[in-house]
Amino acid sequence: MTRFGMSGVAVIALVLGALLGFLGSAHWSRSRQGELNDALEKSTSLERRVKDLRAENDRIGAELQGERARGQTIAADLQREKETNMRLQLLVSGGKK
Repeated sequence: MTRFGMSGVAVIALVLGALLGFLGSAHWSRSRQGELNDALEKSTSLERRVKDLRAENDRIGAELQGERARGQTIAADLQREKETNMRLQLLVSGGKK
């Protein structure tokens, strides 16, 4: 082969290589773009789920605070009832003597 023939073959090989590389990278980019879109969708879904769970946690925390307050009120009422019961028992036992 002559020098010009070898140069022509080299140029054709370079052009074909560049063309195949470009087409391959376009396919690779599309598949990567699909993976990226999937990852973004999952991330958005997880962010929504975290937001929902935080809201539920806040709701349950508020409910727990209400139940604690209710428990304290009941405990105070029970203590007053015990004190009243003891006074009544003292009065009744004192009256029998």
